[in-house]
Amino acid sequence: MINLVSSFSSVRSCTSLAASHDTSATTDSSAYLSVRIRCPKEVADMFSEALLCFGASCTSIDEQDDCESSHEIHIDSVFPQFQDVDVCLSQAADSIGLKEIPAYEVKMGEQCDWIQKTQESFHPLEVTEGLWIVPEGRSPPDVGATNIILNPGLAFGTGEHSTTKLCLLLLRGLIKGGEFFLDYGTGSGILAIAALKFGASLSVGIDVDPQAITSASRNAALNDIRPETMELRLVSNKTCTSLMNEGTNEAVKEQSTYGMGPVSETEKYDVVIANILLNPLLELADHIVSYAKPGAVVGLSGILSEQVYSKMAGYSQFQSLWLFK
Repeated sequence: MINLVSSFSSVRSCTSLAASHDTSATTDSSAYLSVRIRCPKEVADMFSEALLCFGASCTSIDEQDDCESSHEIHIDSVFPQFQDVDVCLSQAADSIGLKEIPAYEVKMGEQCDWIQKTQESFHPLEVTEGLWIVPEGRSPPDVGATNIILNPGLAFGTGEHSTTKLCLLLLRGLIKGGEFFLDYGTGSGILAIAALKFGASLSVGIDVDPQAITSASRNAALNDIRPETMELRLVSNKTCTSLMNEGTNEAVKEQSTYGMGPVSETEKYDVVIANILLNPLLELADHIVSYAKPGAVVGLSGILSEQVYSKMAGYSQFQSLWLFK
């Protein structure tokens, strides 16, 4: 038996241009597109994160929204100047199961160092009592708490989105000590790092994006994660086979001090969290669950509450389904 845990919203593994941005390097002061999107509140987190997967450089949900409809909210996003915004929004909408592209307006942004400006806007975030996400360069408000240090890039997985918090809370409750954890779509590496800080013996993070592996490796180093306890693996988009033998990814391998061997389906884990968008979550159902030990917990995210039973048929073969809100 495998226990399935489903989070009603999205957690995705996306790394934007700035996710692996080296703040010591020359910053980007080029013009950009400022896009304001009006979308249903119930998909705001999910859509915001999907935008990062398909071209947005950063996104933020306007919590002080003046939207005319109480059922809608605005998402503010930044795109590179020559990005096809309509294509990006169409792909993002399709990836989360939206039938229509939300209404939006585009303005040309003034030239500014938007990467630095956005990074400076990050502040320590208390996920729950005793658990903080602290941007690199900031002082932890509670030195006695579990503090996860992250480079404040614009990747998914900074802890700002509610679904990231849900996964962190899930992990905190599941990890008792000594577990093997698989972060399926590691992004910034936040979940893999958190699992080790909670007491796991091994965290393995996999992702299709080379920038995500670079970002996760950097964040692991910021948290003094020992290389023998964490492995980061770049995999292909569909098959999840390792790409690390390909010459084009040697630079990623060289930048990481964490083990990057091939992914073996014989490896089994006590806890698996699939940190990806809805469509690949459905397509890869058998593959995701194949990594779980008997009795393991598999956490799934990227699912709306109304989609749980209609979209999750691929997981129905498993005896126990837990719904995690």
